[in-house]
Amino acid sequence: MSPNARLTLSIVIVVAVVVLGTLGYMLVMGESAFNSLYMTVITLTTVGFSEVIELDAKGRALTMVLILVGYAAVAIALANLVSLVISGELRKVREGQRMKTQIAKLEGHVIVCGCGRMGQLVAKVLQQEGAQYVVVDSMETEELEALEFLFVRGNATDDNVLEEAGVKRASALVGCLSNDADNVYVTLTARELNPDLKIISRSQHPTTEAKLKRAGADSVICPQTIGANKVVAMLRRPHVVDFVDMASAGVDIEIAQYEVGMNSSLVGTPLRDSGIRERTGVIVIAIKRADGTQIFSPGPQETIEADDQLILIGRGGLSERLDAVQF
Repeated sequence: MSPNARLTLSIVIVVAVVVLGTLGYMLVMGESAFNSLYMTVITLTTVGFSEVIELDAKGRALTMVLILVGYAAVAIALANLVSLVISGELRKVREGQRMKTQIAKLEGHVIVCGCGRMGQLVAKVLQQEGAQYVVVDSMETEELEALEFLFVRGNATDDNVLEEAGVKRASALVGCLSNDADNVYVTLTARELNPDLKIISRSQHPTTEAKLKRAGADSVICPQTIGANKVVAMLRRPHVVDFVDMASAGVDIEIAQYEVGMNSSLVGTPLRDSGIRERTGVIVIAIKRADGTQIFSPGPQETIEADDQLILIGRGGLSERLDAVQF
């Protein structure tokens, strides 16, 4: 039983004893509700005030039963309260409420479904980059707390759990569950709850990729396929792999993307007149239009449009330089 449930049950038992004692005096002694309540309270609290009801044999019997039952109820309530304090469960309850409050305030965050090896790595990278995220997993609360992630404990395939994680306010969801069927179900559920959500899902088997796409996943990651391609690339094009890895890490060289807003000064400007390279020291290596059209190695005459995604490459720290420049 949860700490809240135990504490609530203890309070309910004490209140029930008071109510039953009051009703007992009213029925057995024929007294008013107020006098009966008064007798019940002074009997349970043993404060020693004078009785307002003249007790006969039935009244004394009722009082003895009330004392025994009342002491037991109060003892159980106190034992549960002490247990909660000593075991630190009250602290855990408060921390759980604080975490729920934090999650309720999130907007545009990433939901990571599954806290296995891949899920933990995704969450740690998001944490390192300062991104807002929530991990959803059904492992024990103590294990999730030890990872120091913002989390919702529960089955990610449950609609209510996803809603508690803020799926309707999230910008993206990453499916890292160990079972492909669960990832398909999570994808279907999340797409229904938030049609604009970006969904990236892991596939254990290459044959599941098409199903995840049909379920609504924007991108599907199959570790076996990626691993095999990486091995072959390292054998055939090792220097290219080194370059891409270095760029992905963003140390000496970095690849980044920049979204051109509706009110940006870049809208309607040819690349040669944009000043992007002069002001930030980066090169535009590709443009992805709002309709999905991709232009690789765009020429200087290529015009930048609103909602374009510019793929850029430059020295490390590229993202910081882009943030510092107002286009």
